[in-house]
Amino acid sequence: AKFMSEQGFVKSGFEESVWVREADEKHKHPILMSAHIDDTLILCKDIATLQTFKQEFLTRFEGTDEGEVTEYLGCEIDRDREAGTLKISQRTYIRRILETHGMTDANPVKTPLEPGA
Repeated sequence: AKFMSEQGFVKSGFEESVWVREADEKHKHPILMSAHIDDTLILCKDIATLQTFKQEFLTRFEGTDEGEVTEYLGCEIDRDREAGTLKISQRTYIRRILETHGMTDANPVKTPLEPGA
């Protein structure tokens, strides 16, 4: 928490593990950071600002920069920069739950059920 405060971050107010650094005179671009145990996600529109902060963060804490995010906290993330889209899915997680409970052949059903079904 001390490092984040020193870097100008404040807790988001809606989630204990999400930190925000707003743009100001010293920091031209805002940064959003989420940290859960050993998974950290850092978001910033400006790549230079992002790289600088990641270097400072990794100098202080043990970790690796794995590049652009494709998975975070069990969610698959598919970003198409050209189309300007970001898709988040839990398909793998859902499949694993179905396999664990022997329900891979289950049929989908509308909920709530139709009367008399």
